[in-house]
Amino acid sequence: MPARTSHPAQTVGRAVQLLRLVASSQARHLRLVDIAEMAALDKSTAHRLLQRLQQERLLVRDPGLNGYRLGPLLYELGLAALPGTNLRELAQPALQALARGTGDMAFLLARSGFQSVCLDRVEGRFAIQTMSQGVGDRHLLGAGAGGLAILAALPEGEQQIVLTAVTPQLRRYRLTTRLLRERIELTQRRDGLAVDEGRASNDVTGLARALRDRDGVPIGSVLVASISARMTESRQREVDRRLLNCVAAIEASLRQADAGAGAAPVRRSRTRPRDTSDRKSPSGARV
Repeated sequence: MPARTSHPAQTVGRAVQLLRLVASSQARHLRLVDIAEMAALDKSTAHRLLQRLQQERLLVRDPGLNGYRLGPLLYELGLAALPGTNLRELAQPALQALARGTGDMAFLLARSGFQSVCLDRVEGRFAIQTMSQGVGDRHLLGAGAGGLAILAALPEGEQQIVLTAVTPQLRRYRLTTRLLRERIELTQRRDGLAVDEGRASNDVTGLARALRDRDGVPIGSVLVASISARMTESRQREVDRRLLNCVAAIEASLRQADAGAGAAPVRRSRTRPRDTSDRKSPSGARV
C-alpha cells in the first residue's frame, strides 16, 4: 500500500525534474537520449513522461530539430503566478543605473530551487557587451558569479542541501564539489562578492552580490559581466562599489513595497458623526 501511494508523487517529481532540465539547457532543444541520461532514467520512462508533458502543453517537440523545448502552458501559468511584489519591476531603475555607471551588461537573477534564473538584463555603453545570459536562462546555484553569490549567502545547512542536489550536474560547468566549496569560502572571505573569471563563459569576468528580502533571506543576485581584459583589479573594486549601491537600492524598494502591501486599510467609522458646533479651526473660527 505505501508503494502505491508514493508512486504518483514520485512521478510528479520526475516530471518536474525533466522540465527543469529542459529549462536549464543551453541547447534549448534537448533530445530524448540526452534527457534520459541527465535525469538518470531509462529511455522508456523518460519517453513516457515527455509524451505526457507534451500532451499537457508543458513541453513542445520540434520535429525538425528532434528535441524538446518548454511549452506555452508554462508561460500561461507563470503569468498567473506573478507575485504581488514584482522583483523585476522594482529592480529595473537600480539595474539601469548600474549598467549606465559601469558601462557593462547588468543582470538580475532570482533563486528558483537549486537554480538561478535570469529575470532581466540591461546593456551598458561599452562597445563590447557580454551576452552571457538571456532572460529566462537557468543555471545551477554556484555556476557563474550570480549563482555563486546566492549559494554563498545561504546558511551552511541549506548550502549542503544544494550541494548534494547539484553535484551530479557540476561536470557540465567544469566544476567539482570540492572546487565549488572553495569558491563559496572565497566569496564569503570577500564579504559576499562572488567573482567568476572565465569559468562560466570564456574570456568573461563576472562580479555579483546577493539580494535579500526583508528577513535577510537570499532571493537573488545582481551581476555585472564584461570581457576579462577590461576587469582589472582596480576596475573590479569600482564595479563592486556600484554593485553594493544597486543591491542597497533594490532591497530598499523591496522593503518599501512589502510595507505598502502589508499596510492595514483605513476603516471608516459607522458611528454617528459627533457634534462639532463648538470645535474651533486654527484661525479661531467656528466650524
